[in-house]
Amino acid sequence: MKKKNWGDWFLNEKNLTLTNKTNDYEIDLETIKSSADILDWIYQVFKKQWNDQQIMYDLLCAFQDLFKPQVNYCSFGKEKKADGGQLVKHYLKS
Repeated sequence: MKKKNWGDWFLNEKNLTLTNKTNDYEIDLETIKSSADILDWIYQVFKKQWNDQQIMYDLLCAFQDLFKPQVNYCSFGKEKKADGGQLVKHYLKS
């Protein structure tokens, strides 16, 4: 069975979002098409008043599991495009 929880973050399979259940904050995974999109979400969460080290660590772990960013978005420092929604669907099926 695939991991669907990372600390306070959980994967909502129905609408393909990553939700922080403590702070009612949602990331639409289908909008992530580039490494810039991933970085934007990281810094969006980083600026939140409720952010702490554990929340950031868990978010990074979720992104790693769901997207494999170095493989799919930024191998060898080169920008690549990938469909976040498709990557999450593949994660759930594999």
